[in-house]
Amino acid sequence: MRKWKYYCLNFLSFFAISIVNTQMIPFLSAVGYDVVMRGYLLAGNALIAIFGQFLFGYICDKYKRIKPFFALAYALFLISGILMFWQNRQLFWYHMCSVALSGGMVKVIMGLNETWMLEADGEHYGILRCFGALGLTIGSPIAGWLSDTFGYLSLILTLSGVSALVFFFVCLVHDVKKSGGTIHVASLKQLMKNIPYVLLVVIYLLVYMIGTADQYVVVDKMLDLGEPHAMVGIKWALQSFMEVPLFLLSGKLLQKYKPSVLLIFGTLMYGVKFFLYAFVQSGIWIIAIASLQLVTLPIIMLTSKILIKEVTPKGLFSSAQMFAMAIFIGGSGLITPLITSFLCDRYGYDMTLYLVALFSIVPVAVILIYLQVMKSVRREGI
Repeated sequence: MRKWKYYCLNFLSFFAISIVNTQMIPFLSAVGYDVVMRGYLLAGNALIAIFGQFLFGYICDKYKRIKPFFALAYALFLISGILMFWQNRQLFWYHMCSVALSGGMVKVIMGLNETWMLEADGEHYGILRCFGALGLTIGSPIAGWLSDTFGYLSLILTLSGVSALVFFFVCLVHDVKKSGGTIHVASLKQLMKNIPYVLLVVIYLLVYMIGTADQYVVVDKMLDLGEPHAMVGIKWALQSFMEVPLFLLSGKLLQKYKPSVLLIFGTLMYGVKFFLYAFVQSGIWIIAIASLQLVTLPIIMLTSKILIKEVTPKGLFSSAQMFAMAIFIGGSGLITPLITSFLCDRYGYDMTLYLVALFSIVPVAVILIYLQVMKSVRREGI
């Protein structure tokens, strides 16, 4: 019985991630960066995430190992996270490097973790993901409380202590041989000729642009309302916890509803969620609305894997997934902070959130186009 070691590794690594993820924006705000400068700093995350996902995906595929590269990515995350919190004066380029590397490595670690856990124990993957969500759920409010009570040095010490345990369990668990493929130029050319696939990448890019605003604009609004850092942590914790039921019930959900129906529903619920975010004017209500995470991001994540698999040849599935994730996760992380920081500075947080809610109509329109294209493809295939 070695599963408990993977459970502990998942819990601890996501606990550490929650310390950096939940307190990054409050920290940058406390240091004195305005919303536009924070947008530039956060956009750097996406560039590192895109480059890192390609790089680590390539070297894991080349050497058919995950464990040593997970440890390397985690070490980069740890060092850059400590450096970020260490300097609480405005040093733009210093924080550009530390924020970009720590935030970018979060995405790389999550990607490597997902591949590792699937290979290690695919049968219990849902439970493994639940332990990761539990790490985020517990770590997020603790990080906020530590920040408010003891300052950012306490975050450095906690991050270091948890990370020591992460490396301990990395040494204990067994490595697996990576079965996924890397992204080749020939594969990309073939995928770019696949119209349904291209439409899906566009759809998920648009949807993730909405979801990314939840991490940035909503947190900025909470800080503008004068909410303490602990409240931001509670919001993250609730959202992480609300993802657990879908991981456990995804099979039954897919038996009852088509993935395309779930995708439309999840996208429309994003619009409802952001309309409510804009309407309310207290941290408590924002946290309550954050519970709608149950019917947004987890559904979007689930449908992305299924729909992309449906429209790509078996031999290109790994490349299709890797390229799509790099575009819609990395691309949204780059585009959203730049656009929303400008809108927030010009029109305020509430109007920006209303615009984000209205924007949900765009991916729904592209989904309807995609469904018409798929009808044509199926007719031609008959």
